[in-house]
Amino acid sequence: MKYRFIVLIMLAMACGGCSQNMEVVNSGERLEDSPKPIVDANAAPLSRPGEEGAAGADDKAKIPPFVKAYFMHMWVEALYSTPGNKHPNPKWESPLKDSANGRVWCTDCHVSQQVDFSKIPKMRDAMVDDLEKDKTFMAGLMKKWVARLNSDEFGAKAKLKGTVTCLTCHATNPELD
Repeated sequence: MKYRFIVLIMLAMACGGCSQNMEVVNSGERLEDSPKPIVDANAAPLSRPGEEGAAGADDKAKIPPFVKAYFMHMWVEALYSTPGNKHPNPKWESPLKDSANGRVWCTDCHVSQQVDFSKIPKMRDAMVDDLEKDKTFMAGLMKKWVARLNSDEFGAKAKLKGTVTCLTCHATNPELD
């Protein structure tokens, strides 16, 4: 009996002390009466509208940067090691002057330094599988990257033996495959 009394007193003290650092605020507002949140269509940082000519004219594709980063990793790797595409060029050789130490990096073309490319991993996603089958998207993306690689405007060109084309890595024109 004495034991139960002590437990009840301790329980009452614990319950009484739980709310000592809380302040009860009640404005009388109910969830049903509160204003609805305003949706900002531009606030989605990981979705970007598809690029003109790359994702189709209807601009229906919203492609997160990490998906494009996967393709960029694969594309850059094809400059210094055998390409992993479906129809690799059987006579492939690295277009780089020094394929061991003269690699092309993301920052050779992305010079703004607004993005830390070391934090964008190469990760395969279901969206990658779908986009690999979209010839229009893939060809548009590769044409853009090949143009940047060969451009005097970016630092990657200085690392090349000569001009890079789609046939540097592909046995046949990828748009026609």
